[in-house]
Amino acid sequence: MKLSKPLSLLFAAALLFGLFAPCARAESAPVIALLGPDPCCWPCGVPFEEPGFQVWDADGLREGADVRVEGELTVWRAGDYTLRYELCDGERVTASAERTVRIVPQTLPEIIAPPKGTICLSFDDGPCEDTAEVLDILAKYGVKACFFIIANQTRYLDLLPRIVAEGHTLGIHCYDHRSYGMLYRDAEHYFADLMQAQAIVREYTGQSAHVVRFPGGGRTAGFLAGTLPGGYDELYAMLADLGMREYDWNVQPESAEKTVEGTIVSFTHPHEPYEYAVVLQHDTRRFSVKALERMIQWALDEGYTFAALDETFPEIHLGA
Repeated sequence: MKLSKPLSLLFAAALLFGLFAPCARAESAPVIALLGPDPCCWPCGVPFEEPGFQVWDADGLREGADVRVEGELTVWRAGDYTLRYELCDGERVTASAERTVRIVPQTLPEIIAPPKGTICLSFDDGPCEDTAEVLDILAKYGVKACFFIIANQTRYLDLLPRIVAEGHTLGIHCYDHRSYGMLYRDAEHYFADLMQAQAIVREYTGQSAHVVRFPGGGRTAGFLAGTLPGGYDELYAMLADLGMREYDWNVQPESAEKTVEGTIVSFTHPHEPYEYAVVLQHDTRRFSVKALERMIQWALDEGYTFAALDETFPEIHLGA
């Protein structure tokens, strides 16, 4: 059957209307568009920052859309994690998307053996009321050292920028030193404490710490190592993923009698000449602080050199 021209045009219009008008009237389902790469690679130990997302619907970009984000990231443990983004209308999920976040290990610099006769002074448990005096003594002789801090000592945290500005290494002892049983209970407790301390370091200095010393030393941290399938090897590898190396000590001059003279005698009468000495002291112990200047004078007179312990030095582990 052949239609007249006016009827043909009318029929064509009806077809167009029937085929396309319903599509024009239908609302497009909203879409969550994730910004950034997939997977999103993030350095281990660094607080995660959401790359962002956008919600689009038939009217274009929907500003202020309420998107629920589910999923947990353990930033101190390398691996792949999934975040799920959901746009809801009441109980109904109207749009969703998933992002893979890959927590990637940090890269540490190569270890460089120091020249023989190198002494690395280190101070635990500060900052405290005597830390400024320690810094003054070190500055007087141009000596650099390492400070392993307890980060919850808020009264003295304003000394952290000075430690860094004067060329010393800022290391982490812990955030809370009060209970070894709690600190070393498992990896979750220890690394949560470590990340809390690292956040304080970043807040006050704008940089991260790359050296750590276990409270009580590596042998005490054996409680923690014993909770890991790989023991100490796994523990040190997890620290390395965070861009950190662990340092115990091989010289401990502080006298058992807690005297200035005893500390000086212990340091200035080694069984053998120091080759690579990592010296443990505490800026929280007044007798040790008062011994410091004479210790430095003796070492310089004997031809030793001082260096600030950092992550390029060979690790010293008291743990197995």
